[in-house]
Amino acid sequence: MRFTPGEVQKAILKARKELGFKTPVRPRVRSVFYDEEGDFLLIILADRPDKSVALGPGGRVLKMVKDELGVSSMAARSYTDILVKRRRVGEALFKAKRVAERAEGLLKKALERVIALLRAELDYPPRRWPSYGPLDEPAIVVGFSGGIDSTAMLSVSKRLGLEPLAATIDAGGWMLPKEVRTWIKNVVGRLGIEHAYIKGDERIFGLVFKLARAGRRHPCRMCHEEIQRAVLRFALEAGTPMVGFGDLLPTGRYSIYWLRVGGRRLLRLNLMAALALFKTDTILMAREAGRPVKRLFFGCQLLKVVHREHREMMLPSIQRVLREARAGILEPNQALELVKSIIRS
Repeated sequence: MRFTPGEVQKAILKARKELGFKTPVRPRVRSVFYDEEGDFLLIILADRPDKSVALGPGGRVLKMVKDELGVSSMAARSYTDILVKRRRVGEALFKAKRVAERAEGLLKKALERVIALLRAELDYPPRRWPSYGPLDEPAIVVGFSGGIDSTAMLSVSKRLGLEPLAATIDAGGWMLPKEVRTWIKNVVGRLGIEHAYIKGDERIFGLVFKLARAGRRHPCRMCHEEIQRAVLRFALEAGTPMVGFGDLLPTGRYSIYWLRVGGRRLLRLNLMAALALFKTDTILMAREAGRPVKRLFFGCQLLKVVHREHREMMLPSIQRVLREARAGILEPNQALELVKSIIRS
């Protein structure tokens, strides 16, 4: 092991002293895990206050510790966070096993791999995930926006050999600017995934645009619902038994459930949520898959314009950020970065 808990604690205290922060109680570093391949250091602290001391305002302390120890990236978790995470993964595992009991053929094979992945995540940290060769045919369609979380979803699905098909809904330049299209091309090329752009319902997306520009309706929910409908239709046409999205919020039993579409059943799998991943996890996975992450920002080009023209629309956007912060998915500094991106739109 390259680092010890004592060394990390010493670096934390040194950083806080240099920044002028008082530390009446020393943080307890329970354990450290270093990933040499990714040059990533994870530190586990006893409780939330210990973690707050290690992070510092805006993550300033942790950044200094990272530089002091000479690692490329670093994250802090509280042991209480880990206990909650394990409970969430356990709930998802229970649901996956129940569904797998009645599954057959391709779906059963795919779920057996998902179950093995969830069992492995129960032992996190460290993270030791299984990997598999490809199934004989695609088992899942993934709604791929080009964002961080859906990129991670694609990467993990590929690792499991689920042979995912990536479907990106195209509603025009306001949703998919040139930069996002470049990210999408790079990711599917690196992962070797079949990808399709799908035209959304022009009438509905036109209405989303019109209502949002008029300040009459926040665009995210209506847009998200139409994107999901289009991805579901594509999955039915492709004949896959599952459809997946990168959502992080619907954890536990809500990460795996049946949908009935056009008289047929599709299993919805929010794999990132089933694994109870943190935003830092999906950022690292997205980078490895070829999707650059320099900073966090909230929303599409349309939403930025709506924020500028109708300041009151910032409130529901900020509330969406706070939901992930309350769930423990976002670190406080990440939530702050996203809120700043909304305010500065």
